[in-house]
Amino acid sequence: MRDADSPAGSSALLAEDPARFPTAAEVAELETPHRARWGVERAALWVSALVAVLTVVVAGLDLDVPGRTLLALLFTLLVPGVPLASLLRVPYALLSSCLAVALSLGVALIIAAVEVTTGWWGPTAWATGTAAVSLLLTVVALRRHPADEPGARPAPSLRSRLATPDRLVSAGLLVLALLSWWVATRWLDLDAAGATGVLGVLSWAYVLALVLTAAVAARQLLRPVVDPVVLAAAAVVLCIVVFGYTNVGDGEAGVSVGWLHVGFIRFITENHASFLGLDARAYWPGFFGAGADLVELAGVRDASTFLSLSPAFYNIAAIAPILIIARCITRSTRLAWLAVFVYLSANWYQQDYFSPQATALYLYLTMLALLLWMATQARPTPLAGGWAARSRTAWRRRPALPDGVSAGRALAWEVALLGIAVAIVVSHQLTPATLIFALLVFVVTGHTRYRRLWLLVALVFLLWFSYRASGYWIGNLSTVLDDLGQLNSNLDSAVGGRVSLTADPTYQTMQNVRLGWSLLYALAGLAGWWLIRHRPGAPLFAGLTMAAGALVLFGSYGGEIVLRSFVFAAPLLAPLAAVALGALGRRLRLPRLAVRRTALAVALVTVALTVGSLLLTTTRGLNIAFERVTTGDVAAANALFDRLQRGDVVGTPASTGALGANRVGELVPLLMSEAGCEAADAVECAVTEEPDFVVVSRTQDEVGQLTEGRPAGWTTAIADELVDRGLYRVVYADADATVLQAVGQGD
Repeated sequence: MRDADSPAGSSALLAEDPARFPTAAEVAELETPHRARWGVERAALWVSALVAVLTVVVAGLDLDVPGRTLLALLFTLLVPGVPLASLLRVPYALLSSCLAVALSLGVALIIAAVEVTTGWWGPTAWATGTAAVSLLLTVVALRRHPADEPGARPAPSLRSRLATPDRLVSAGLLVLALLSWWVATRWLDLDAAGATGVLGVLSWAYVLALVLTAAVAARQLLRPVVDPVVLAAAAVVLCIVVFGYTNVGDGEAGVSVGWLHVGFIRFITENHASFLGLDARAYWPGFFGAGADLVELAGVRDASTFLSLSPAFYNIAAIAPILIIARCITRSTRLAWLAVFVYLSANWYQQDYFSPQATALYLYLTMLALLLWMATQARPTPLAGGWAARSRTAWRRRPALPDGVSAGRALAWEVALLGIAVAIVVSHQLTPATLIFALLVFVVTGHTRYRRLWLLVALVFLLWFSYRASGYWIGNLSTVLDDLGQLNSNLDSAVGGRVSLTADPTYQTMQNVRLGWSLLYALAGLAGWWLIRHRPGAPLFAGLTMAAGALVLFGSYGGEIVLRSFVFAAPLLAPLAAVALGALGRRLRLPRLAVRRTALAVALVTVALTVGSLLLTTTRGLNIAFERVTTGDVAAANALFDRLQRGDVVGTPASTGALGANRVGELVPLLMSEAGCEAADAVECAVTEEPDFVVVSRTQDEVGQLTEGRPAGWTTAIADELVDRGLYRVVYADADATVLQAVGQGD
C-alpha cells in the first residue's frame, strides 16, 4: 500500500489518515504482478532446487565442505516452501515470501515429529524425499509461471531499484554502524555488568551504531515516498546491533535454557527418540527433532552452532510478517514501517533464543499476516444497528474473496494454514492455544471465510494433547488444573514475584523500568486502538490482542505467562502504537516541520528511535550478569561431562551455565538451596546429600547477589569450605567456574 497522494500526506512522517481505506489503485498494485516479481520468483525456484540437490548430496556423502552449515539452514528455510508458495499464487509478494519460509519450517517440524514419534529415524533419507517432492513441485511451478505473464507490468529499471544516491549514502551509514558495533563487541566487558546490566558497560561505539542506524531510518520515514529497501536494511542492522550484541561480545550464547535445548537435541541425535520422562517438553518434539535433523544435515558436532545468532535471526525473520500485519492495521506504509521499529524496540522479553516458542511465533505471525491481509482485501458487509445488534450478527458474515482469487485457490490457502498450524501443535505448548483464540476471533467478528479452521486446529491440538502428550497431563493433571482461571495468582507469580524477589535496590529499580516500558507500550497500543475504534476492523484488532492476554487465565507457566502474553500481543500493539504516534506527530505538527526544517525533524525522530533502542538494550540486558553463559561455563561443563558417570548427582547453588548441553538423563541435578535441598545452606546440603560433583560459577554468584542480597564471592566460599573440609577436590577451575568432585569418587 502506498502513502496518501496529497502533498501534506506524502511529505512527512505520520501524515496519513489512519482511518481511510486503501484505494482501488493500491489494491491493484498488490494484485497486478510486475514482470520483475516473476523473475525473482523463478530465480527463487531455481535456487531452492539447487539447495535441495546440493544438501542431499553433501549430507548423503558426508562431505566436509565449506558452507555446509549454511546450506543445511537454507534447505530448512526454502525446501519445499518456495515451490509450494509459488503454486499457492498469493498476489502479495512479501506475504508469499513469508509463506515460503513458514511452509518449509512447517514441513521440517512435522517430519521431525513423525521421525521421533514413530522411530522411523533417518534425517538424510527424509531430506532426500523432501528434496524429490520439492523438485517435482518446482517443475510444476515453473511451467505455470511463464516468462511473460499476461497483463504484467514492466519491471522498474535496475538503477531505480538499486543504485540511487540516497540508497548509496544510507548503505554507507549502515556499514559504518556495523563497523562501530563490531568495535563495541570487542570492547564489551560483561564481567563488569551488575545491577544495571548491559547499560552499565555500554561503550560510545555501541551508541554510535544505534545513532547511525536510527538516522537512516528517520530520514527514510520522513521522505515524501518511503524506500522499503533502505528501511528493511536499517531494521536488519538494528536487529544485528541489538540482538547480537551480548552473544557476539561474550563469545558464547546467553540464556542457559538454550543450552538445555542443545542437550535435548543431542539426546535425540544419539538415541533417535524423544527424551520422554526427562522433561515435559519431550511431548512436543517437533522443534527438537528438527534440530537433530539440522545437526546431521549440517555436519556439526551439536546444535550449539546455532545459538549465538538465533536472537538476531528470529527478529530479522519477524520483520516481514510484522510489516504486513502493520500495513493491514495502519493502512499506511509509513506507519507500518514505524510499527516495525516500535516492535523491535519493545521486544525485551528474550523469548527469541534457539527455542520452540521462537520458531512457533514466526509461524503464528505468518498465519496472522495472511488472515489479516485477506480481511483487508475483501472487507465484509458493514453491520447495522447498535453495538449489541452488531455483535450478534457479525459472526454470520462471510467475506468475499479478494479480487482475482478463486474459491479453489482460497481452499488451498486454508490447507496450507492448517499444515502450518499442525507444525505449531507438535512443537510448542502455548502457541496453539493463542492461535485457536485468534482464529476464533476472526470468526466471531466476521472477518474470515475460514470459519472451520479454528475447530480443525483445536481438534488437532486436543488429539495431540490427549494421546501423544498423555504422559504429561496424566501425571500433572493437578498442576494443569490448579492455575486454570486463577487470574490474580497467575498475575502475582508473573509480575509481583519478579519484583519482590530482588534484594538489590538498584536492580529493583531497573526491574521497574522493565515493567514501565511494557506498560507504556501497552498504553500506546490502547491509545492507538481508541483512535480507530470506529473503523470496521477495530473489534478484530482488539479481539486478537485480548486473545494473547487470555493465556493468563490458563496458568502461570512458571511465572512467565505475562511475558508470553506480551510476546503474542506485541504484533498488534506495535501497529496500534504507531497509529498513536502518528496522531501525536500530527498534533505536534511534525508534517509541517518536516517540510520546512527537514534536518531538525530528522534529528528529532533520530533521537526518539535511539532512545527506544537504548531502552530495549537496557531492559533486554538487565539480567545479563547471570543469564550469560561464558566460555568458562562451557569449558567447566565439558570438564564435568568428561568425568561424569551415569546416575551421578551434580549440585549447583543456582541454575545457570551450560550443564544441560550434554548427558541429558545421565546426570541427576541437585539445586543446593533451601527449596531444592531442604537444608540451611549449600554446604549443609552437600554434606547431607553428598552429590558426586559440585559446580560453582561467576553467574551463580551474581544471581545470588542481585536476587537474594548475598555477599560477593558467596559461591567461592562454598567451594573453599568443601575443599577445606576434605570432602571435595578441584578438578577444573578458571575465572568463571569451578568444578569439584567428591573425594574418593572416580578414583
